[in-house]
Amino acid sequence: MKKIILFALCLNIFSSSLFAEDVDLNPIVVVGSRQEQRLSGVMTSVSVITRKDIERLQPQDIGSILQGQPGIEIVRAGGLGMQTSIFMRGANSSQVLVLVDGMKVTDEFSNATPLQNIPIGQVDHIEILRGNASALYGPRAMGGVIQIFTKSGVNTSGPYGSASYGSRNTKNVTGGYSQKFNDTLFNISLNHQETGGFATKNSAQNDGSIANPNGSIANPTKNAYNSDSVSINISKAIMPGQEVGIKILGSKFNTFSDAGFDYANNLGNPPDGVNGMNKLYSNNISSQLFMKNQINDFWNSKITYGVSNMNNRNDYNFNQSDQAIGNYQTYQKDFSWLNDFIISNNQTFLLGLQSNQLKTKDEDTFFGIPRFKGSRVIKSALAGYTGKFDAIGLQLNMRHDNINIGDGSTTGLFGLSYDIDHQWKWAGNVSNAFSAPTSAQLHNIGAGGNPSLKPEKDNSMETSLQYMDNKKTLRIVLFDRKTTNLIEATGPEINIFHTKQLANTAKSSNTGVEISGQAILNAFTFKASATVQDPINEVTHNQLQRRAENFGSFEINYAFDKYKIGSQVFFSSPTPDIPVTDLCSPTTSLCRKNGGYAIANLYGSYTYDKNWSASLNIENLFDKTYQKNYGFNTPGFGAFLSVQYSPEIK
Repeated sequence: MKKIILFALCLNIFSSSLFAEDVDLNPIVVVGSRQEQRLSGVMTSVSVITRKDIERLQPQDIGSILQGQPGIEIVRAGGLGMQTSIFMRGANSSQVLVLVDGMKVTDEFSNATPLQNIPIGQVDHIEILRGNASALYGPRAMGGVIQIFTKSGVNTSGPYGSASYGSRNTKNVTGGYSQKFNDTLFNISLNHQETGGFATKNSAQNDGSIANPNGSIANPTKNAYNSDSVSINISKAIMPGQEVGIKILGSKFNTFSDAGFDYANNLGNPPDGVNGMNKLYSNNISSQLFMKNQINDFWNSKITYGVSNMNNRNDYNFNQSDQAIGNYQTYQKDFSWLNDFIISNNQTFLLGLQSNQLKTKDEDTFFGIPRFKGSRVIKSALAGYTGKFDAIGLQLNMRHDNINIGDGSTTGLFGLSYDIDHQWKWAGNVSNAFSAPTSAQLHNIGAGGNPSLKPEKDNSMETSLQYMDNKKTLRIVLFDRKTTNLIEATGPEINIFHTKQLANTAKSSNTGVEISGQAILNAFTFKASATVQDPINEVTHNQLQRRAENFGSFEINYAFDKYKIGSQVFFSSPTPDIPVTDLCSPTTSLCRKNGGYAIANLYGSYTYDKNWSASLNIENLFDKTYQKNYGFNTPGFGAFLSVQYSPEIK
């Protein structure tokens, strides 16, 4: 009954008889087909987070702005800077491809997607593609793709900046300069962010007993976070149709978080009250050169070459000073050549080549774990076709990825759409995808590596009904996913630390419906999304860990004169968490569970003139205590005041 009521409310909000204001809700996107197209023409499930959304909501990190998007769940192990997991349509973080200006964001050693490494202060807008996308983007894109675009300077002119201060001694300062000189567009942006944070671990769930995570102890020290970043974008039009450019994004940050033990107690002595704390230092830099060429009237080419380097150092406070215990690095080189062929006004053809080289190394000096070095090269060829024949749309994509270690794969996507009328459209697609094991998963034997691992594989189907005009949008998507060969640590123990060997033993499924839309009613703006799904581990027949059956968000804002006020509400049903035993029945008392929750945020802004504005954002308005990750705290009430200067383009 709750699901039916939720569905009915979403439909009622977007009733077509209420709206009169003219607003553009149909931007150009590229993530859906790797070619520019209007959002209304996309056959896959795509959504956009605009720069205006980011400025209105003033999120503290990438995870905060992604929360509430259809099909997306964000789980963070504590406060800002802590490990952030993203589940898209039930897929693991390692099965969601994150790109920043086209460069892959990944940790080749841990196979994690370090979402927390991306500074929100440098983000211009975000495009999201849900569902299998390996036919477009290759390995890892099983759950979907998040394409993040940094500030280019297109929408500003001259100096700009913002400053905010708020709860937990949180500060965020951005300054930049953007200008167009003849045929050259230049933008530089600097950002500093820091927070005093809050205690990472829940004391009631980390009391040292065996029933709690690894017998851990919660330390009262707050997990502080500090980051600095810079982005540079330069592009020059050499002649009509010919453009070259460079993009650079550099960041460094450090976090101070709870390692979950008392120093003396960890060594077998009575507790002495000295906290075991983890210090993580991370330095990240990515740069790329690109060249766009209009070869002739029907052939457009883009060549991109990028390099990125991520260095992490972990220190523990074993009552010593800066005792290094871990150094981890991921180095990446990426080359791509994409070619758009315009067959006619309604037909385009895509051909591309890509080479991606990933290297990783790890050295753990404190515990004496042997140093590991690994690398792999992925060479790919892709082709695509999009066409429109009166009311019928067609999308075909195929890609082959060859990997020098392990197995490659050939993937495809077939999409079909039908325009019911000028506003309503039906679309559907079938696709397959894969996620290849990293070099560490294959060959780091000391950490459970297994050279016999096969790629994880996924088959997906979705169908959608969409309504769009210049005042409102509504999209209802039904999806079905089947995933096999999932990699889990279920093999035999291989060392005294009880590390288990990785194996392709798991499989999962997920069926569900995503409902999303937005609408303008005079001075009111409404946005809503709801996801109802059934994420199942097909081996244990249990609900997938940390994935909810129902979740979503609702936002309303009202603009009058120079003011805007609004509120967001996020909700989620309960989720199971990592059990004490490998196969833990939901009826077992030792099984952990995160309760369902609903939290509200509040925001307001005042525009002093066309360049200056101030805003107040309140998170967790009612100071709700909730959890997404068993054993870890979430932020309580927080208020943040911001001032922004952003000149219009002259």
